[in-house]
Amino acid sequence: MGERLVIAGFHRSGTSATAQILHRAGLFLGDELLEALPSNPYGHFEDRGVVELHQEVLADNGLTWLVDRPLLPVVGEERWAGMRRIIERRDAEHALWGFKDPRMCMFMMPWKYLMPDMKVLLVYRHFSECTYSLGRRHSSDLFLNRGNRYVHRRFFEEPDLALRMWLAHNEALVAFARAYPQDTLTVSLDAIREGFPLVRAVNERWGLGLADVPTAEVYDPSVSSRRARRQPVSDRRLIGRVTETWEALESLAAPDAGNVPEKEPAFA
Repeated sequence: MGERLVIAGFHRSGTSATAQILHRAGLFLGDELLEALPSNPYGHFEDRGVVELHQEVLADNGLTWLVDRPLLPVVGEERWAGMRRIIERRDAEHALWGFKDPRMCMFMMPWKYLMPDMKVLLVYRHFSECTYSLGRRHSSDLFLNRGNRYVHRRFFEEPDLALRMWLAHNEALVAFARAYPQDTLTVSLDAIREGFPLVRAVNERWGLGLADVPTAEVYDPSVSSRRARRQPVSDRRLIGRVTETWEALESLAAPDAGNVPEKEPAFA
């Protein structure tokens, strides 16, 4: 049986950059990784088989990746079998492996059920930056006629959609981190930007034996912007939950791995 390390975080939270660092350090992330796109020039570092399985389970539940509510997915037997096949094949081929997919936020418990010793690197980013980045990506894709126009338009027809998504995904991560503190390492994208020794922290926490690759040697700060801004919000009922979730993420962060510089939640 191999060691398993999963990278989990909301869309546009820096999980691709984090996975790139760990991949360079020797973590196997998949045989067929999704290709790079303009919004992710170095690649997503997402295994196609894992992503497709998550998409299938979401579809079974009448959903897409635009999950904006708390979710306990119903996983059919065929999907359970698919998850087991992935685990068995990876364990047979690799002493240390993992995967990364933002949808993983909604599938932590099913995977943990099958892999009780699964370790999770939880990556988080300020909600105002995530929502801005999602809006920018989908406005660009809409303008250039790339991808699903219906999906792109939803971010503008429902102004709080991205914020609700951030909340649903990060609430799930907070719940998991609180339930399994010994199996979770929480790190902010801001800390990674500042050169937090990610690989060293992972090795010290779990003894995985990854090559100690300096964060600054791999991370390209130009791929994500740091912008302090007021978060637009139409449904004021979201403010309390978003603030509470943000504060929980900050409290869970490893030493020196929280938000840098500190941001106070601010809403427009």
